[in-house]
Amino acid sequence: MSTDDDSPARLRRGLSATTATARRPAAKLAALRTRLRPRMHAFGRVVFGDRRGVLVFLFAVAAAMLLWRTTVSINDNYTVINGLVAVSQGTPYVAAPTFGQTLASPGMVRVDGRAVPRNFVHILLSLPALWLLQGLELVADLRIAAAGLWSGLLLAVGVTVGNLAGRERAGRLLGSVVALVAFAANVAVATPLDPVHPAFLALQLTTVVVAALCAVLVYRTLVHLHDRRVGLAAGVAVALASPGLLWASIPKRHVLTAAFALLTLYALVRSRGASQPRARRFRAVAYVPVGLTAWLHAAEGFALLLALVVVDVATARHNDSRTLATVGAAFALSLVPMLVTNTLVAGDPLTVPRMLPPYDSGSDAVRFVSEGSGGGGSGGGGSGGGSSGGGSSGVPAVLAPLVGVVSTVTTPLVAALERALVFVSFVENGVDAVTGQPSKLYHTFLRSGHVGTEGRGATGLAINLAFVEALPLAGAVVAAPVVAARRWGRSNTASLRDRLATPHATADLFALAYGVLLTLLYLRRFPIHASITVRYIYPLFPLAVYAVARLPAARAVVHEQGQTLAFTYAGGVLVGGQLTLALVVANGYGVDEAMQGYALLGIAVAGLLAVWSLAAALGQRGTRFGAVLFGLAGAVTTNVLCLVAYYYFGRAFLLPLVPV
Repeated sequence: MSTDDDSPARLRRGLSATTATARRPAAKLAALRTRLRPRMHAFGRVVFGDRRGVLVFLFAVAAAMLLWRTTVSINDNYTVINGLVAVSQGTPYVAAPTFGQTLASPGMVRVDGRAVPRNFVHILLSLPALWLLQGLELVADLRIAAAGLWSGLLLAVGVTVGNLAGRERAGRLLGSVVALVAFAANVAVATPLDPVHPAFLALQLTTVVVAALCAVLVYRTLVHLHDRRVGLAAGVAVALASPGLLWASIPKRHVLTAAFALLTLYALVRSRGASQPRARRFRAVAYVPVGLTAWLHAAEGFALLLALVVVDVATARHNDSRTLATVGAAFALSLVPMLVTNTLVAGDPLTVPRMLPPYDSGSDAVRFVSEGSGGGGSGGGGSGGGSSGGGSSGVPAVLAPLVGVVSTVTTPLVAALERALVFVSFVENGVDAVTGQPSKLYHTFLRSGHVGTEGRGATGLAINLAFVEALPLAGAVVAAPVVAARRWGRSNTASLRDRLATPHATADLFALAYGVLLTLLYLRRFPIHASITVRYIYPLFPLAVYAVARLPAARAVVHEQGQTLAFTYAGGVLVGGQLTLALVVANGYGVDEAMQGYALLGIAVAGLLAVWSLAAALGQRGTRFGAVLFGLAGAVTTNVLCLVAYYYFGRAFLLPLVPV
């Protein structure tokens, strides 16, 4: 037997060992993918529902990235950006402005002489995005990474569309070609980013993702109420043909407010269509966004809570003690982040940062609770009387501990009640505006025109759009009362509770109640300079798309004329957008003239949609004409939002390929 070290047998054994060693990492990676795949699929089902939900998300993020600007659009963005930088360094106090020239930006408040931001929910949600971007900075240029992300989204869109259409190979091939071309073009013209800190990009990435999830929530809600095709059309409309396309990359709170309201709507729908154990869980989930909204903006949290409680109690089939306890526990837990933040920042769990004095003001803190409220104080010696208001001398010594306990319990309750009464006063102001100044409703929802406010940052330009001007699709909602009346008349055999307890009726009532309360909350303040698309009632935009999708005529258009709808929208954006841009440039129109021209066009399309939807509600069919109107309405919104982004807000865009 040969003992030569170079014998063929020895060489074969060595080669096999080397191959096995090389394959070991690949085998571990394959095993890891095998273990993670079920968890990823489960996560995808929870967040997106199905592949169509994934497609809606991809469309929304890819479209928003086209309007993603790296310059600050609104000056109170500086507050949140600098707040994120500070929190990422382990403190809520902002010592120096990383962005901007001063800490006295709108929304920055003063606590013990130090600057503290607001919108902590947005800040904390953006921390993972900041860490991700900081990690990417170590290995790649952020602009190249953004180009790679966008190309990956295009590839994912191609693959997903191919899978849904049953043409997987064609989808992968086309998606790969488009993604490679887009990446090469971006790299060819890429220049370094101006911002030196990725905090602003992190906030934008968060709002882009949340705006995309808004579209997904609309899709999933309508899937449970109707079908996937209707849900897909509505989700894509929220992603591409609503103001979410613009506000996704502007780090304001409004996109988060909308997401919380839509999550409540979705959970309510699921709670009405499930068996009792699952219904109880979904009903509890519906209350979680209330605390998160209050953490973001207390008054908007009150609006969401009031709409939810009224509709939930009125339409629930079961209000047993176990269900109410589960719901109450979920609501209480949702308030914990807000209470902890308030305590850390203001020293009082019920004092939100918005109640504190501005950083650039020397005035005392603005508080909703009067100096004498809460029973006259607390402390030793039995002080802190109840409603009698007596001091410690009027309280027997044996009762002093009891009085102290009662004062400890009732003081926060009184404070909470007084804050609730402040919200009621806001709503009363809105009602007074409706009755005493109905022109506010007209300028808010129908025609904007010139806004003559003189607040800080006002431009004097007519660059604000009313609700219908920004979303002509909403013109179809005028038929909703007719449809509701006809549907209600046909279901008179059922009891009132049975008719209200259906997922459809519950969802409609909640959307209506929340929309009315949110409008009343801000109506007195309208018009506001530089609101662009009445952003304070931004959640009403996706809710309006939901309301349109609930119309039988709109659903008939989607089912019978889907191709006409899609081609009309695409033509309106690709061809109509170019024509109107050429008209603006040829005539030398300013940004306000161009926006008001689009506003008039939006009103015209919305008026035609209103007439068509009313006729359809009364039995006159015309789905092809309706598809053309819906497509044009969506195109008008997309075009005017692109105009705002490119022509008004600035020209420093994240994607190098976007023309400047």
